[in-house]
Amino acid sequence: MPDFNYSIKKNRLAHSYMKGMILDPETSSLAFEPDVSFHRLYVTKIDSAAEDGTWGRLSFASRLQETQVLYVYAMARDIDTIYDANGTYEIETLLMDPDYPDEEKKKLFHNGGGERYVGKNDILLYGLHGRYLFLCIEIVGTGEGGLSRIRVDRVGDNFMDTFPAVYRERNGFFHRFISIFSSIYNDMEHEIDRLPELLDPDTCPAACLPVYASWLGIDLSGDFLSEESMRTFVKEAYNLNRIKGTRRCLERVLEIVLDEHVIILEQNTIKAYLQRGDMVGSTALVQSSIYDVNILIRKSLSETDRHQLLYMLNQFKPVRSRLHLIQLKDSAVLDTDIYLDMNAVLAGDTIGVFDENMEMDDQIVLDD
Repeated sequence: MPDFNYSIKKNRLAHSYMKGMILDPETSSLAFEPDVSFHRLYVTKIDSAAEDGTWGRLSFASRLQETQVLYVYAMARDIDTIYDANGTYEIETLLMDPDYPDEEKKKLFHNGGGERYVGKNDILLYGLHGRYLFLCIEIVGTGEGGLSRIRVDRVGDNFMDTFPAVYRERNGFFHRFISIFSSIYNDMEHEIDRLPELLDPDTCPAACLPVYASWLGIDLSGDFLSEESMRTFVKEAYNLNRIKGTRRCLERVLEIVLDEHVIILEQNTIKAYLQRGDMVGSTALVQSSIYDVNILIRKSLSETDRHQLLYMLNQFKPVRSRLHLIQLKDSAVLDTDIYLDMNAVLAGDTIGVFDENMEMDDQIVLDD
């Protein structure tokens, strides 16, 4: 087992120096700014807490374009400061300084016995010795891409101590060869350690959400819902199933999908309003059956969105009920201070609306 494993996540990345990259704090991943030619990450120093410490393996996931080139600079030192005629400086302070020239930063790695790696995202650091580890990841070239899952292993291999001393030459052929199997083992162990994150609705990949929802009896397929809505459905699945078939359940589903408050009118409610004279109902609402439920929404929905919303609601509606989506239109309201000139027009009720691409042949009949 390695002495320790450093996962470079949002806390450390937030204090690191980045240029041409954007940090996503939820996933601890870095996205490239597509119009920038140079993308650089200077990681804050990693302390092994041991003089003349040895280092194992650096690994990370990268998404690069064919025209982009990846460079990694790594340096280990027992002292985290440098000296010159002008004084003493902390290496980390210089690397994190946006005004300090990048060429001078690279000289720090070169003069400090650092190594440069080209086109590699899985690197053995066996040749480095020192308490403090300094890292720089640079991508040259424009285009989209990103970095994620940056990790540093203290030892890098798990099996060297099980062999006779004659085979334990550090950074030798056998050491590097056996590290292949250690890397496979460590990656597998890391994936096992990440299982709680994969099962957590707040941190799991978006592709897992429909699967988790299906385990709880909810179908989220169709690419209709946003990622945030799907995570909310998975987190509230138990409570939604517990109140399934109730008015409150339908209201909550609509709030998650539409992100707005809606009005649900049941048939007995409409009749009560009409009897008191508080509402002038349309004939469609008045003649509905006792199983009809009318849902009044303000958000504009396409026909596809309407069908997908109804599909979601049908998973939670009461038995035998029929749902009707009614989209409300904003009406004009005039106060006492309004002034209308001769060019003002108040539009009346609209029965039908055609878009610019609508075509009608001789088989279409418009009914009054």
